[in-house]
Parts: sequence; structure tokens; C-alpha cells
Amino acid sequence: MIDFLSTYLVYIKTFFKSRAEYKTSFVLGMASNFYCYFITYMSYWVLTSGVNTVEGWDFSDLSILYGLSLITYSISGTLIWYSAYSLEDLIISGQLDIMLLRPQGLIRQMIFQRFGDTFLGQILVTVIFLCAAFAQRAERLSLPMVIYLVLAIVGGIFMQTGSMILFGSFSFWTMKSGALIDLLFYDLRGMTNYPLALYPRAIRIFLTFVLPWAFINYYPTLLITGKNITVYETVLGMIAPLVGVLWFLLAMAVFRTGLKRYTGAGG
Repeated sequence: MIDFLSTYLVYIKTFFKSRAEYKTSFVLGMASNFYCYFITYMSYWVLTSGVNTVEGWDFSDLSILYGLSLITYSISGTLIWYSAYSLEDLIISGQLDIMLLRPQGLIRQMIFQRFGDTFLGQILVTVIFLCAAFAQRAERLSLPMVIYLVLAIVGGIFMQTGSMILFGSFSFWTMKSGALIDLLFYDLRGMTNYPLALYPRAIRIFLTFVLPWAFINYYPTLLITGKNITVYETVLGMIAPLVGVLWFLLAMAVFRTGLKRYTGAGG
């Protein structure tokens, strides 16, 4: 692990040196990404400005809810999103065959294939709004709560990264998984950008026990904001970081299973 981290830091340093040759393009890309997600945060502000709260959730609550989802997604995206999303292209083009001949593990190669610099704008805007939201709830930031927040973010990163790997792994069976990734990862995960209380019971169960996106942000936000919640919701919030790790392990198991059945670009 230490060897991987040191190598990855060298990789990032080298990446930014190369990007420094195209500073304008790099800055404009970050600014564009920042602007897109800034507008999303502003939509929450507009949503709550007239009624103050939506089902008991004010702007700072929604900022934390959306922020936990976005920052974990963005950090995961810098690591492996492009490679996981393009796994079908690696298979079809035969590039995966070349990667498998190398002495390094496939996941490690996928991480080093491309650094997701376009996600940096998302991380920046999320940090700003999360800091602003927590500044309004400074009384909640005790040491145990800060530790829980860190664990929730780490668990969310595991779940987001695991999901990218899991859905990308479907390419081993379907060859083309882009549309499925868009549906499962973007459309359904996007539903947790709003409180689950707004949805019917069937959807709440689905987003908790089938595709457990709610453990990334909804249940942690309930604990962090100190809402009046049930024992059931409290327990789900407490185990959210663990669920993220377990989901990642499941994703890796599916990935290895798909890799074992892979016979090469020619079938």
C-alpha cells in the first residue's frame, strides 16, 4: 500500500507537470466543471428560499446531502472513472489483452491509465459548500462527529469506486455496458441527491437494500445534521461506512469473476 501511494503521488506530480504546458485549457476545464455544479447547489438554494425547508430539510441540510455524494463521487472519479467506464472499449479494441500481459495488476493499471482532472472542479465547489454548511452547524462538530464524517466519506469513496468497477465489469458479460452504467450509476444514484422521505416506500427500500446509494449520503446526513430519526435510521447511519467497504469487496469479487471468464478480444 505504501509503495502504491508513493508511486501514485509521483504519477500525480508528473501529470500536473504535463498539464502545466496547457494551463489555459486546464483552468477552463476546472472552471466549467465548477460552474456546472455551482448551478446545482444554487438550485437547492432556490428550492428552499421560498419555503425555508423541504420535508424538514433546509439549504445547509441539502448541501451536506449533495456534498457527501458529490465529493465521494469526484474523488473516486479522479482514480478510476475513465478506465471503468471505458472497460468495454479496452475489451473490444484488444487493449485489455495487452494490459493482462503486464506484470502489474489490472486495477492498478486502470488507476494509472488516466487521472480524472476534470473532477477537480467538482471537488473544489463541494468543499466550499460543505464548509459553509458545517459552519452553520458548528455545534454539531464534536470530535466523535468529525471522526464519523471522515469515516462516512471514506465509506462513500469505497462505495462509489466499487460501483464504478462493478458496473464496468458488466462489460465482461455484455461487451457494451455504457447505457447500463448511465442508468444504474447516474440516473438511480441521482435520486439520493434529494431526501428519501420524498419518495415512495418501495423506492426507499430499493435505494437502501438493492442499490444502496442511500448509505453514501442520506443516512450519514441524518446523523450529521442531528435530525429526529428512528432507531432503524440511526443504525443504518452508523453502519454506512462499513456498507461502503462491503460493497467495494463485492464489486472486486464480480470483477475477478468476469476477468476469469474473459478469453480475449477475439472471444
